[in-house]
Amino acid sequence: VVPAILKTNQLAKPGDTVLGGIKIEIGTDHLHKHKRLNKFTEKEEDFNPNQIFLSPSPKYASVPAYCKPHTLKSGQRAKVMLQVRVRPESYGIGQETVGATENHHSLDSNFSND
Repeated sequence: VVPAILKTNQLAKPGDTVLGGIKIEIGTDHLHKHKRLNKFTEKEEDFNPNQIFLSPSPKYASVPAYCKPHTLKSGQRAKVMLQVRVRPESYGIGQETVGATENHHSLDSNFSND
């Protein structure tokens, strides 16, 4: 998927098919569509995982729901994260989406799960 992103300069979201015919799927360890209380806005919302998720935390961005390890030609395993620039006020904010809070797990001590 990373070569497709680099070649097209576009991020992909679940449901998209990238170069090489790879279809982006929602991982089994990620939350699926449901109603939830957005802890940031304090409003009920229809949570839809068919979107691009970003985080200021490399620790959060590297959890298996978002970043699966790949085996390199050398046999080494690696994870890839991209640093992106985001236009101010072009995005929504919500709490974590991998179930860490309900399991009483802090994803990154520098950021709240909310």
